[in-house]
Amino acid sequence: RMHPLILKGHTRPLTCVKYNREGDLLFSCSKDNVPTVWFSNNGERLGTYDGHKGTVWWLDITRDSKFLVTGGADMSVKIWDIQTGEKLQDFPHTGPVRCVEWAEGDKMFVSVSDPFRGAPA
Repeated sequence: RMHPLILKGHTRPLTCVKYNREGDLLFSCSKDNVPTVWFSNNGERLGTYDGHKGTVWWLDITRDSKFLVTGGADMSVKIWDIQTGEKLQDFPHTGPVRCVEWAEGDKMFVSVSDPFRGAPA
């Protein structure tokens, strides 16, 4: 039976919501700068990933649910340890990052950024 999930925690509009492969976790990002992970069975907030300084436009989860990649308006892509919330890497870009996605096998990811102040995307 389907039932709605009400996620209480973001303070600004959502920009992306994704389940992990197993479907037990739900990840969201929004204009409030804080990607969040939730239990999908009850909508309880499990944790947040603090470090972006602007809207987080997109996120993706590795197939084994170990790593999260996020991209945002602060012109950066960040990789996180899902379990601990630790930021593992930061990749600066020349413009706002609109999309990130892990490649098959989870060893690479692609990011898409907007041109900004004359810099190419």
